[in-house]
This record gives sequence, structure tokens and C-alpha cells, in this order.
Amino acid sequence: MIPREDIEKIMDATRIEEVVEAFVPLKKRGVNYIGSCPFHDEKTPSFNVNPSRGIFKCFGCGKGGDAVTFLMEHNHYTYPEALRWLAQKYGIPLHETQESEEEKQKKDEREELYNVNEFAQKYFRQNLLTTEEGQSVGLSYFREREIKQTTIDTWGLGYCMQKSDDFSLHALNAGYSEDVLIKSGLCIKSERNGNLFDRFHARVTFPIYNVAGRVLGFSARILTSDKTKAKYVNSPESLIYTKGKVLFGLYFAKNEIAKQDQCFLVEGNVDAVMMHQNGVKNVIATSGTALTEEQVHLIKRYTRNITILYDGDKAGIHATIRATDMFLKEGMHVKTVLFPDGDDPDSFARKHTQDEFKAFLETNAQNFILYRANLLLEETKNDPIKKASLVKEIVHSISLIPDMIERTTYIQQCSSLLNMDERVLNEELSRRIAHNIYEENKKQKNNTPAETDVATDNSEVRTGEQTQPRQSFDNDAQERAVIRILLQYSDKKTKQQIVNQDNKLTEETMNAGEYIVAMLASDNIRFENPLYQKIYSLFLREYSLFGKAPALDTLLHSEDGDLSDLVPSLLIDNYKTSPMWGKKYNVFVPETDSPISIDTDIKETLLHFKLHKIETLLKELHNQLKESSEEDSLSLLQKINTCNKQRNFIAKALNIITK
Repeated sequence: MIPREDIEKIMDATRIEEVVEAFVPLKKRGVNYIGSCPFHDEKTPSFNVNPSRGIFKCFGCGKGGDAVTFLMEHNHYTYPEALRWLAQKYGIPLHETQESEEEKQKKDEREELYNVNEFAQKYFRQNLLTTEEGQSVGLSYFREREIKQTTIDTWGLGYCMQKSDDFSLHALNAGYSEDVLIKSGLCIKSERNGNLFDRFHARVTFPIYNVAGRVLGFSARILTSDKTKAKYVNSPESLIYTKGKVLFGLYFAKNEIAKQDQCFLVEGNVDAVMMHQNGVKNVIATSGTALTEEQVHLIKRYTRNITILYDGDKAGIHATIRATDMFLKEGMHVKTVLFPDGDDPDSFARKHTQDEFKAFLETNAQNFILYRANLLLEETKNDPIKKASLVKEIVHSISLIPDMIERTTYIQQCSSLLNMDERVLNEELSRRIAHNIYEENKKQKNNTPAETDVATDNSEVRTGEQTQPRQSFDNDAQERAVIRILLQYSDKKTKQQIVNQDNKLTEETMNAGEYIVAMLASDNIRFENPLYQKIYSLFLREYSLFGKAPALDTLLHSEDGDLSDLVPSLLIDNYKTSPMWGKKYNVFVPETDSPISIDTDIKETLLHFKLHKIETLLKELHNQLKESSEEDSLSLLQKINTCNKQRNFIAKALNIITK
């Protein structure tokens, strides 16, 4: 383990522009550097590097972070590997702490499992290419499937010999222990005689790689028509392999997925291999297992656009619908492709040229509403009861979409395709949304720990409205501006007027982040945007408990992908240069990083934010006054009068005229 002191030395020495420029040509532009993004294709450079803050941000694909994040994304390093790379570059000696016996044992066991799987992959490949049995049985199968030699080499395909203990004996002779062979799942111990035998004997093998390209296990296909045996056998779960967290082919597809901002998802290994061979390289497979939430999150790291290419039989349709709902819930954009009867991605790829195959995918990709509507019309015929049931299923899928505008668009499309009244569909949608929120709240209540989490939910349940808090762009701009100054100035000093213990106004110099948090906390502020609220809550907790701001890498390497994407965009804030923000939304636009400019930025941003909150409250109070009783109206008028005084005081401080 790398101690915190060494990590701090590495981060202090690191110059992000030097790290990035080792892989991406950069040009100086003002205080920043700019270049073409290495994570997606673009004609106009939108990749920004900010040396003073040590971060990068692409305003095209959204990726951002610090030098460690860049190396993890670009070179596919783990966090420790990225730190070691930087330590070597800047000549910083590492004092990796002594691991406990348990940690060392676990690490050694993991490495043993990686080694034995890589050993097996090389042996299976050698069998396939150099033995008579491998060539006549295994290689002939791949030839029949029209899998080319270059593809076999790229994917590391192989063959496990028919002799049931061939690999077991070879591995034991090479020095691998019986224990590690069993734990890896490559071998099974016979209950009858206690001998080892090969799990994959008489099967062709497809290695399963992690995102860094190391072999985790195998998926192996039988070559006979024996109905008593499973067509495919996969490695069991181990210390290095959890099937629900791995996607077949992601190692080969991840860069292309990120560049094209599009992912194709298929069921079978051969489907993925054949599509890759046919020029569609942004393809991954679930290897015939049910899609998991972890796999959805894994795909979301690279793109929000997914096209599902499952088989058109009953099982395939059910799997497609289930997968669609999982992706929609994560705010992803889902399309599906139906192949002609009797075809799947593998067979269709073998019948067509690369250009024909790509054109077919592009032409026949349907959004999930069109796909489900076509299925519905085909299945229900003229059965109104069955049609009603399936319409409810479609509306349920729409209800999972977080974005209100997208939901509205899909309801309109559904109404048109199925010739149904839009109001009826919206009523059903409202019921579904309310039910979803109820179920989610119940689930959270059952799983909520005693301690309050940093991420607090501020949403309200309103039938017929979106599940997320409603907020105008004006409000989001104000909230964004406050979180921006909190992130940008938390390590700086600011001179501000405060009321001292003698109740007198005085000017004091203090930590800017602590001042901003104190001002927000004194007004009991809550942010409607949940990501802004999460950042504010984290700062509030850290200042309350430790008296300092949270470390930047806590936010940049957050498990919440949306949060780690947001922070760099606030620290390298292209939006703040737009005059629209200053003129239309009353957001202060600092021109320099001078102390006076920082003080003014903090003061005016907080005042505009507070003014916006007061004006919002005034509107609510006036609406309440219209419907209030005579008894309540006096209290409401007093509140309105207080708010008006506060509004006028802030407006005067800002030298603006309020409506």
C-alpha cells in the first residue's frame, strides 16, 4: 500500500500538463492548455487542461479529473499503478507500507489466480494451433464459423483437449498447486477417486479479460451435439472473477465505445467476436447470463448510448425488455435491432460484408418504444385485455426514465403509435411514477444506516410530475455558481464583512470555503440539484468535523460517476465566461484571480443566490395569500413584509433594481 504522505508528495510534484502532453499534443490558451480529446473523435478541440488546479476536462465527452484519473482512463491503470507511474516520472521514492499477513496472502492468492489463468490461456492456444486434435476439432470449428486467424490471435481463442485430465497434469507438472487449480475453476476434484479433471475438456475456449487485459477465466463451448451437457460452461466465481461485474469483450471494445459514444450489446461470445471481426468493434456480450446493475454501471462509464442485439425468440425478447428497463433507469438511451427470422448477430455477420452489416445496424436500430409497440401489435392482435396489459408494461418502462422531457416525448410517441389518448397514458404514467417512488423510498428506508448519508434526497412526490426536483435554468445557474466558488476558493483566503461578537459589522480575513459554508448553513440552505447538495453536504461535514475542506481527489475519484464528471467542469468552468450568465441570470463573472476579484465573486454570488431564494419564497407566499383565510392572511403579510425588507437590503448591496 502507498502511504498518504507519498501520495501527497506525488500530487505536489505532478504537473498535469506534462503528464497529458506525453500522450496528447497541447496548445497554450490563456491560463489553460487545449487539445483534441483522446477519449472520443472530435473536429474542434474541446479538451482543456488547467495547470493551476491540476485537472483536465473535456467539454465534448464529459470526461475529467486529475493526472491520476487521466492515466487510469487513458492507460487503463489501476489507482496504485497510476501513482507508481507518476512516482517514477518525478523521481519520488515510494515507501509502500508492509501489508498484513492477511492482506499479503489475499494479494498473493489473486496473483496466483491471474497467473494460472494466463498459463491456461497460452496452453489452450498452443493446443489449438499446434496439436493434431486441436487443429482437426477446435480449429475446424472456428473455420466453420468463419472466424479468421487474425481474430483467433486477437482474442486468444483456444482448445482444451478431450483427455479429461490433460490440462490438470500439465499444470501440476508446471508447479501449480492443486488448491489454486481448484480455486481458479480450471480443474475439478473427483469425488470418486480424488483426482483432478479439466472443467473445459473437449471444448473450445474463449478467455474472459478484465478491462486491463488480464485473464479472469474462460467461457468454453462444447463441440458435440450431446444434449445432456451444457452448450457453454463458464469459470465459476473466484477471488478475481465475479461474473456479474464483467462483460465479455469490454477490454477490446472500451476505447471504441468511448470514441463512438455508442455500445452494442449481444448475448453470445461468438456474436461479439464475429461483429468485432466484421468491423463493429464497439461490441460487448453478457455471455448468455442475465444483465446486472454492475454491468450497466460499467457500460455507463464509457457511453450512455446502448443498442441491444438479442435474439428474437421468446427468451431473447424477455431479456431485451429487462435489459431495456435497467438501462432506462440509469438515464441511458436505448435502441434495439431485430434481425431477420432465423438470424442472429453471428449468422447475419457471416452473410454480409462489413459495409452491409454496419448499414443494417444503422438503418434498423429502433428506440425501445417502437420496438415494444411492434411486439405489442404483433402479440395482441385484436385482444383488448392483452393490449391493455402490454401498454401498461410500456408505460412502466417510460416511468423509469429520470428525465421529464424524455418521458413526455416517449408518451407522445406511444400515443401516436398505439392510437391511444395521451391523457390516459399520462394518468397511468403518474400512477407508475408514484409507485416507483414509494418502492424506492421503502427500499432506502430499509437500507438506511443510522448515520445520515452525505447524499440527501430533496425530491418531492407529486402525482403526474417528474421524480426529480423541478428547477428552472435560472435556479440551476445560481446553485451551480455557489458550488463553483466553494470548489474554486476553498483553499484561498477572503476578506468579508461579518457581524462580530459585539453585534458590530467588521471586516475579517478568513478561509473562503469555511466562510461560504458558514453563510449557507446560517440560512439553512438546501440545493435542489442533488449533486450540488451532495458536494455542499460533504464540505459541511468536513468543516464541522475536521475544520478543513475535503481533499479534491475525494471528489475526483468518487464512486458516483456523475459527481466525478461534474467537479472538473466546475473547476474549469467554460460557462462562466458567457455574458448570458451575468446579464440574464445575475451570476457574477470574475475576470481575474486577484484577491479583490475573489472577494467580490464570493460576496456577489452568495448575495444573488440568497436574493433568488427570497424571490422564490415571495412568489410562494403571494400564491398562498390568494387562497388564505382572513385569519391566516395577517401572518402571511408579515412574512411577505420581512422578505421584502431582506430583498431590498440585498438589492441595494448589489446595486440593482428588483421587480
